[in-house]
Amino acid sequence: SIEVDDYAGARQAVEHLLALGHRSIGYVGAGNRPRSNRRRLSGYRDALAAAGAAGNEAWIKIAPPDHRYHTDDVEDGQTHLPELLSAGVTAVFCYNDMFAVGALLACRDLGVAVPEQLSVIGFDDIEIARYVTPPLTTIYQPKLRLGELAMEVLLDILEERPVQNHILSTELVQRASTSPAF
Repeated sequence: SIEVDDYAGARQAVEHLLALGHRSIGYVGAGNRPRSNRRRLSGYRDALAAAGAAGNEAWIKIAPPDHRYHTDDVEDGQTHLPELLSAGVTAVFCYNDMFAVGALLACRDLGVAVPEQLSVIGFDDIEIARYVTPPLTTIYQPKLRLGELAMEVLLDILEERPVQNHILSTELVQRASTSPAF
């Protein structure tokens, strides 16, 4: 298998928000990607627990598993953000950048200033993340390297050479969508 370290990436995201002083941090997850969502949710929970920040189940929203298309991610981010705001979060970690884009759109519609009133962080570092307003703080995953390794492993399998699993590291990309807690 070739994959990114979802757990560590989620911890990086939440630890960044904790370092900014946030203690009420929401999570918007993907019900249709159970394996990676479970890992990211575990990283979220463990980072909060390690910091002594009390978790709250009202801060966790998981999109329905029947949302099969990535285009649903934006809508799910928009849909779940008002619920998280009602639960009192000051920051939101989103399963991916498209959920975060939806959260940013919901903030715009609700008149919530990002990052002054709410910090938002995504995961993936897709191209649009640097062009939304404000530019999105996110967790970078090396997509090109994932593809290269997948091709190398496939060629090794075809040539009957031994193969191994690969787990690639993530990295925080800080942009303008996160700031110290107000």
